[in-house]
Amino acid sequence: MRVLIAGAGIGGLTAALALRRAGIDVHVYEQAAVLREVGAGLLLGPNAVKVLHHLGLEEALAHVVVVPESIDSRDWQDGSILVRMPLRDAAVARWGAPAYNVHRADLHDVLRSTLGDEHITLGARCVTVEQRGQEVTIRFADGRVATGDLLIGADGIHSVVREYVMGPDRPIWSRQVAWRGLAPASVGREIGLEVRQHSFWGPRRQFIIYYVSAGRFINWVGINQSDDAWGEESWSARGDRDAALADFAGWHHHARALIAGTDSIYRWALFDRPPLATWTRGRVTLLGDAAHPMMPFMGQGASQSIEDGLVLARCLAAHRDDPPRGIASYVALRQERTAGLQIASRDRGRDVQRTEPAEIAARNARMRENPDAFVAGYDWIWGYDATGAVVGG
Repeated sequence: MRVLIAGAGIGGLTAALALRRAGIDVHVYEQAAVLREVGAGLLLGPNAVKVLHHLGLEEALAHVVVVPESIDSRDWQDGSILVRMPLRDAAVARWGAPAYNVHRADLHDVLRSTLGDEHITLGARCVTVEQRGQEVTIRFADGRVATGDLLIGADGIHSVVREYVMGPDRPIWSRQVAWRGLAPASVGREIGLEVRQHSFWGPRRQFIIYYVSAGRFINWVGINQSDDAWGEESWSARGDRDAALADFAGWHHHARALIAGTDSIYRWALFDRPPLATWTRGRVTLLGDAAHPMMPFMGQGASQSIEDGLVLARCLAAHRDDPPRGIASYVALRQERTAGLQIASRDRGRDVQRTEPAEIAARNARMRENPDAFVAGYDWIWGYDATGAVVGG
């Protein structure tokens, strides 16, 4: 069996590594001429960390991640704690692994170096997909082709492979915009920022802060509802510091100090799509954002791509002589879970960004009075173990 993967992001590389570990021939095709992951930091929940440890990456990751003490949901003005979710040892005891804060580029480098560049072709922008009999062929913009037994579309929210599977459609702009930046850790030390993930909840906005890159930097993201017509989805679009400060005027001094202390600030629009009815067309299927892009409010976009990669490899390994059966088993295991998280992410966004003072006060009271319920809401997400997923079909 030869598997082709379109897209060398976190999901595509995880899938390729898991397939290689299962003894399956796989090659990744990436449209970028230089493989360089961009973007913001990530929270990797215990569900994703279990997969990465299973793939043998625990030691390599230890050099680049930060293990936060907790996730603190805080009031946007005074910084008081609404809910503290203990992590570190508590996460291992409850969900079977720690949670990690990591910069996307650091995680990407670990995956790429472990897989090996010989399994990746760069400058290969997929333009068409064809199936004939038991073969799938990708045609690239420069005229090259690649043929295999299966194609996995891991090429993101603007996926060419998704369009082949489902026909043309467009991602939906949520009318929300995110500011982001990396501040030196010295800024955090100056303001007494603890090694926790800090999530400030305020009217129409959320501001998230955590250390990354083994504690050398602080990643921050400020999400706000937008009333203007701007909707550029690009993690490299530059933003204006004064505009970011204006959007978070009156917010807690931790948020404003980090914005002020960041040299390069970026701005991007948030998109998602509704859950798909099907991920597969013949010997072609989807993975990660190509299949189930989601809003960031549950912190599960990258984690679900990582889960996808391992489950896909396990299903194909179980059905080596029948690849279509393998991908059917993969979709059956993944579709309901990821659709549930797409919906949960939208719902959490609405809860975080409430606008009416009475609703905000009632929400904050519920969180403070019953923190155990808030923590228990993560059990179905973080307690999941893709390494033990039952492969059927």
